[in-house]
Amino acid sequence: MINIKSIWENQKPTGDIIIKTRIDEIKHLNCFAATNHITGQHLYIMSISKYVAIPELKNYKFKGVEIFTAEIGNNIELNIYLLDNELKDIFSLFIQNILEDIQLCITENEALTTTLNVVSKWKKLFDKINFNGLTLEQQKGLIGELLFLNYLLNNKRTSTNAVNAWTGAEQEFQAKDFTLGSIGIEIKFTSSKQPRIKVSNERQLDAENLNVLFLVLYSTEAVKDNGISLNSIIEQTRQNISTEDERNIFNGKLQLNGYFDDDNEHYGKMYSIKKTFAFAVTADFPKIVKNQLPLGIYDASYSIEISAIENFIIELEEILSNI
Repeated sequence: MINIKSIWENQKPTGDIIIKTRIDEIKHLNCFAATNHITGQHLYIMSISKYVAIPELKNYKFKGVEIFTAEIGNNIELNIYLLDNELKDIFSLFIQNILEDIQLCITENEALTTTLNVVSKWKKLFDKINFNGLTLEQQKGLIGELLFLNYLLNNKRTSTNAVNAWTGAEQEFQAKDFTLGSIGIEIKFTSSKQPRIKVSNERQLDAENLNVLFLVLYSTEAVKDNGISLNSIIEQTRQNISTEDERNIFNGKLQLNGYFDDDNEHYGKMYSIKKTFAFAVTADFPKIVKNQLPLGIYDASYSIEISAIENFIIELEEILSNI
């Protein structure tokens, strides 16, 4: 895998304002990791023939990132420029995605189309980020996902793949919170006295394109001391991740979820876990999925009583046995 962040970090001053390093792993295309030596801002540059038609780019711009072209001799450079240094981790994931997708492209036209398709996908993800901090419900949802991430990190079978398996925020809207091959896991977190499962749309419990789907519910209560907060579970996760590269990916995914370290003073509310439920979401599990809805109805949210799905309860370890 091309480690774009490592390339940026190892760049040395050259006397030029823009320091450029060719990405040699993609030999058939002229791709560069670059850094503005004055501001420290990162760029990704793809140089293509000026005869390649480039569409209007104004619709591809989004918060913290600028996309523009510059004519250099007989070539045009497509620049993807990071404006906000606080977003370096998420920007690394974004550019990494572009590089992975264009490696299979043969022509410059194909590489440009593929690049702009990735940009469009990430624009949707960036547009979903709450840069003004997380609501209490968003905090609770993130705590639940990180509890399960640590469960994977602490198991030898899944530890090396755990961070990449956390897919809820980074992929398309059909993605589950965790995806391991053809296995999907959806995570729920509640502090209600009467635990129930709140499902926000018809896609969450839809097993389409999956062989197996599981649901994990963390039933908790709010406490004043000796509990788990969003801050503490993030610190614990960073310590559990074994490599710096994976830690960088993790930090980027946190930002995709709307978490930024500068806001951590607001994320100290603590919870104590009362019980952890795991369910096999089989064909007869009570749920609403897309193909059951009348035409024109979407984003159907609903709640499921625990008593109605007791027959689907499994041991948490059974999820690992299917991986």
